[in-house]
Amino acid sequence: MRALFVDVLSSVARRRFILTADRWFADVDLLDLLSELGISYVIRTKSNYKVRVEGGWHRLDALKWRTNQRRRAWGRVWYVEGDPRHVFLVQARARDRHGRWGIWHRLKNRNLSAMGMTNEYARRFTCEEGFRDAKRLLGFADARIRDLAAWVRMFTLVAIALAVLTNIGSALAGHARCAGWLRRVRSRRQTRSELSMVCVVVRLLRHDESLWQLLDHSDHLNLEANL
Repeated sequence: MRALFVDVLSSVARRRFILTADRWFADVDLLDLLSELGISYVIRTKSNYKVRVEGGWHRLDALKWRTNQRRRAWGRVWYVEGDPRHVFLVQARARDRHGRWGIWHRLKNRNLSAMGMTNEYARRFTCEEGFRDAKRLLGFADARIRDLAAWVRMFTLVAIALAVLTNIGSALAGHARCAGWLRRVRSRRQTRSELSMVCVVVRLLRHDESLWQLLDHSDHLNLEANL
């Protein structure tokens, strides 16, 4: 992580960064490093961690909610009873299709509002879609690679494939026949598509290989890391 911000992204002003991460990254060592580097973050954390609120230490999943309250900001709290750190805490929840509440607990080092923090974290789901597409559609989940250099080559090929498919998708989005193509791959019962652009393009290419012609063959792919 230090190498990413100090070396790879050194030319970008720190104030432009807001790192978002899933709950597996919410350890105090990472929070310390990000604070040291001056990087803002919004990180989801696990429900079994404890925070100090209302005069005592409580598990996050034990904090009570009021009726149909959807989100709340606790302000700055102590996080992790055994090795506490001062962070801002926001909780948000929504019902799933079965009516059950799903609750997300998020940490931050900037005093954002509950809505602002929720919206900021929501931006990361395009990244999640990219991971899903790379693993399920482009074969990355099937790779069993021990050598780091070989893994980097495989990752580069996946990145190129994503760039090519996105290029085709961009051309498809502006085409007069776009609506007709989309009807081939999404449910007719839905008013909007839940598929990512890459997933749509992959499915369409399986139906009609002529869509490869939407790719601008004169484009040059710039894979510089600092972009």
